[in-house]
Amino acid sequence: MDVKLPLKLKIKYLNAIENNFSGKAVFHNENYSINIHGQSNGKIIKVPFSIIGVTDDEILVRVSGPSGVYVEDHVKFKGESEMIDIDSDTLFSEIANNQNKYDTMEIFVK
Repeated sequence: MDVKLPLKLKIKYLNAIENNFSGKAVFHNENYSINIHGQSNGKIIKVPFSIIGVTDDEILVRVSGPSGVYVEDHVKFKGESEMIDIDSDTLFSEIANNQNKYDTMEIFVK
């Protein structure tokens, strides 16, 4: 199995809004909206840019901080959307407990 270098995004901020986290991230000098919430229809991710060769695959999403703290989860890639949209109880609950500790998101594709 070949693993490509991860897509690395710089998280500008994440704010708690009702039952999700909404924020902004920078990827290749472009600003993207982020929405992270608990899973409702399974663990999934949608992104606002194409990832060549990845269709309905399970990929690893890691959110980390400068102190070395991180949380990661395997989620299914479900195509493109207007924002980075993640459904994951694991990511959501860990960010809820340590919201200000994270500044980087990595998406590992096979």
